[in-house]
Amino acid sequence: MKKDTVHLANKTRWEAAADNWAAAADSRGKWKKCHEEPSIVFIDKTLEYLKGIEGKNIAVLGSGDNEVVFALAGMGANVTSIDISQGQLDHAAKRAMQLDLEVKFVQHDVTDLQSIRNEQFDLVYTGGHVAVWVADLEKYYHEASRILKPGGLFIVEEYHPFRRVWKASASKLEVGYDYFDKGPFKFYYNDNVLYPKKGELPSFEFHWTISDFCTAVLKSGCNILDLYEYGNTYESWEVAPMKGLPEILTIISRKK
Repeated sequence: MKKDTVHLANKTRWEAAADNWAAAADSRGKWKKCHEEPSIVFIDKTLEYLKGIEGKNIAVLGSGDNEVVFALAGMGANVTSIDISQGQLDHAAKRAMQLDLEVKFVQHDVTDLQSIRNEQFDLVYTGGHVAVWVADLEKYYHEASRILKPGGLFIVEEYHPFRRVWKASASKLEVGYDYFDKGPFKFYYNDNVLYPKKGELPSFEFHWTISDFCTAVLKSGCNILDLYEYGNTYESWEVAPMKGLPEILTIISRKK
């Protein structure tokens, strides 16, 4: 299936879900605090790599609820927030005004950052739950590297791929997907992404492995400096009781 068809379907669903996602973010309330407390969204080890970002140009790809964007802006960086969903960006722009933060918001597919020139940013960050929606991981990271200055940091913090293989169950872990089956997996859901139910909106997901992430980073022209996993709890929206499994995979790399 063509990447453009897949990404258009996912974009359509995210536009439909933007208001529900914003309401969920409001219920958590993190976006109101993370510009003053970056530890809400970054663990200490990641914060070590973010030292000295004041005045630096940073791009956040797949910015979603923009909690990472606000944390970086609160640390003094010049942040460009990039997401496929204009609805997500509109909510984020209103919140940035409330927080008195200067952020540039740009609507783009992360695999095609056509309006952004080469070597513009000192650091590019992407993470959370972005790669699951992306049909071409190598193109995605190639674009991230293209807009990054030589010597700049590329940080990937993704939902751990071990968490994408389980059948839905409240009480046990049972493998539902082959770890090496990348997809796409097609679903029809409603406009709620956090607690999805069957609906009329087509949605495509991809399951990338740890080696897929590392290989894509290396092929983008970056050298991996560090790789670590963290977190071992699970949230109510997750499909199975995954306590004890890693939650986040982090790859720190530097452009050659």
